[in-house]
Amino acid sequence: MGTSKGLQPNQYASQKGKQMILVDEAILLLQSLSRLVLQLDEEAYARPVRSLGGTRISEHIRHILEFYQEFLLGKERGDIDFDSRERSQRLESDSEYASDFIATLIDGLECIGEDRETNILVSTHQIDRRIQLKSTLFRELAYCNEHSVHHMAMIKIGILSEFPEVELSSGFGVAFSTQHAKGIKVTC
Repeated sequence: MGTSKGLQPNQYASQKGKQMILVDEAILLLQSLSRLVLQLDEEAYARPVRSLGGTRISEHIRHILEFYQEFLLGKERGDIDFDSRERSQRLESDSEYASDFIATLIDGLECIGEDRETNILVSTHQIDRRIQLKSTLFRELAYCNEHSVHHMAMIKIGILSEFPEVELSSGFGVAFSTQHAKGIKVTC
């Protein structure tokens, strides 16, 4: 990723292509999750964390990964439906499987191609009422990236409170825009 000072976002976009920046960002986030998963044994990966209201680190990781999975599946189908995620128990209990799953997602993202219009299915407060909206692939990838950072911030709270031996970068769970605003080197 570009430096956080000096190079303006539009300059970077014109150098690399706006869609590839989002793909690179997604891959950086997934690689960061992979580094985390490799540091946790099976028990730590799936243990309820009090500071997360009893949820597990693995639940948040599964949630993030399945958003990217649904993005890639929806890209092929022509409509994206984040609510149709599998909610895989295996992703929540098997850190080795999660690590392999991350690698598969990265492979899929590296082959994403050009931006195009897509439909997105959205749930509403009414259980039987879903709506379809127009969007683009890369708008939805940007959503996945922001959504990931949000959940990574929660994961960071759990790691810092219960797994002090685990190493996270200073930018783990911190929005890239916040890192830019603070003038720090971008990490995740």
